[in-house]
Amino acid sequence: MFGKKKSGSSGGSSKIKNKKRSGSYLDASKKKRQKYLMILIPIIVAVVAILAISGSRFSSEINKFGTVGSAHEHAAFIINVNGTAIDFSQPQYQVKSRLIHVEGGDGFTLHRHTDRVPFGEFLRSENMNLEDSCFSISEGTSDQQGQQQGQQLEYCTNETEELRAFVNGEELEPPSALVDYILKDDDRILLIYGNQTTDQLTEALSELEEVPILKT
Repeated sequence: MFGKKKSGSSGGSSKIKNKKRSGSYLDASKKKRQKYLMILIPIIVAVVAILAISGSRFSSEINKFGTVGSAHEHAAFIINVNGTAIDFSQPQYQVKSRLIHVEGGDGFTLHRHTDRVPFGEFLRSENMNLEDSCFSISEGTSDQQGQQQGQQLEYCTNETEELRAFVNGEELEPPSALVDYILKDDDRILLIYGNQTTDQLTEALSELEEVPILKT
């Protein structure tokens, strides 16, 4: 009898200890979950915020220039400054915009992927600008607001040099009219700055005619 009572008392004590251990384990697990949540929640919020901002910017591009994939036109182009053509085949110029760009290591074929994106958007994506009779290149990067940071080179019409723009051999006046121009398939576009003679200009236009248009 006494042995049974003692055995029963020992079993009860064991059950209480097991309950305490179980409770301690659950509390520890709960604290770990709370700790992980405190780490994960800010990360999730940050990711959602980034996606929302990216989605907003992408939506604004769609609303302004049309849906990506709504067109796929190709044109040859050359931008010549003081007798030297800018080499757009270099990696820093490749696919800077989904809307209009150069690609595949080629620097002469411009690809337009929406129905309303103009030539000026290509220049903007390459940190370049065309305004009035001035062509400018920003050497540096863009900040979060899209403002250019770094040195800016300007090439403006003056007493000795002139900025001129041509589409299929026809001159655009003023040259900044090229900013709003929406290229068509097989167009040939020349933006040229310098003190070139008539013969040199004719040669530049002839070189543009020889450029292959890669339709990929």
